[in-house]
Amino acid sequence: MTTAAPAKPRRLVRLLNGGWSTGLFLIGALFDTLCVINVPGGATLTAGEAPKAEVTTIGVLLVLLVFACWTTVYVRSRAPWAPLIAGGLLMLIGVSYALVLVGVYCALVRWPRRTVLISGITAGAVALFVLREVLTDWGHALAWLLGMDPIGADPAWIGGAMVMALLSLGLVAGLVAYRRARDEASISRVEAEQQHERADALDEQLARQAERERIARDLHDGLGHRLSSMALAAGAFESQAAAAHGGPALAEWARVVHRQAHAALEDVRGVVGGLRSDSGGVADAPVASMRQISGLIADLRSAGHRVDAYVFLEGIDRTSPAFDAAAFRIVQESLTNALKHAPGAAVSVLVDAAPDRGIRVRTVNRLVSVSSGIPGGGRGIAGIRERAVALGGTAWIGPYQGEFIVDVSLPWG
Repeated sequence: MTTAAPAKPRRLVRLLNGGWSTGLFLIGALFDTLCVINVPGGATLTAGEAPKAEVTTIGVLLVLLVFACWTTVYVRSRAPWAPLIAGGLLMLIGVSYALVLVGVYCALVRWPRRTVLISGITAGAVALFVLREVLTDWGHALAWLLGMDPIGADPAWIGGAMVMALLSLGLVAGLVAYRRARDEASISRVEAEQQHERADALDEQLARQAERERIARDLHDGLGHRLSSMALAAGAFESQAAAAHGGPALAEWARVVHRQAHAALEDVRGVVGGLRSDSGGVADAPVASMRQISGLIADLRSAGHRVDAYVFLEGIDRTSPAFDAAAFRIVQESLTNALKHAPGAAVSVLVDAAPDRGIRVRTVNRLVSVSSGIPGGGRGIAGIRERAVALGGTAWIGPYQGEFIVDVSLPWG
């Protein structure tokens, strides 16, 4: 199955984001500190062969304001309005529009549907800022650094200010376009991975359904045929035993065999129907329940087996169907195992189920050297353990002091 690439650890992402924010804060604050001389009264500029700028008291206050405003870059992703407001304040004072552009970039990424409105307002504000720089005493910094005369409206100074504004706006537009293209590519990649996962899941589902169909055919054609033949033979045997007056015991045994063969055939048909259904359930199969334990024991006694049983059931209507069915199947398999490997020996059965105690199943039979001759593959014991573990229970199975014990405890489902 296709799996997505693991995401970066959140701590690493936070560190990277914090590093970018700190770098942006330092660069932007230092840049705007130089731009404080844009504001009239922020610094005293001396031209000549050795130009010099002396920051005034107002300039010191403006520097502190610059650093305070640039701290908003740490929340720019969650709250783009913070650098927008702080940058707008610096822009209104006349420092620079750098922080505004940072806020505009984050706002365009966060609110793409407002691109036209945000872009129009930004372009207009930057244009007004540039006009104020080139037409008034505001904006001495760049001209002074370049050795130009801003008061005389040097064409080079005017052109430089406009080119810088256009480049700044173009850079923001390019970054926004790149970010949106990257996000769209990421979304497309995620959608493609999800499509691959859904396709893989569908392939697995189809493979499981095909396997269920194969198992259903094998059960129906193989085991179903044998059980049908056995049920017919048992019915004929019952009729002949009754007609030949072979005794009530023989007739009763024939009826038990006939009934068990018919029940097994119904179970197989239910399982086959469930395997062939889309849901994979067993809607047509008889529902196994602890209520059937008494009938199971009665059938075994009718067939001549010695079964000593203590069954105490309380509140089983409030337990989960999965736990109810599992308890019955465990009892059924435990008795089958005892009758198979200890024919003729008495079997002791204890079933105790209550909400406050959970579900306890315990079967004990004496170990004997004689086998029933019925072949077994050890799947029954393994199945009991698997059922117990799957439902959060425990199972102790094995010989102890001349007896074979199956002791299973399940929680109250």
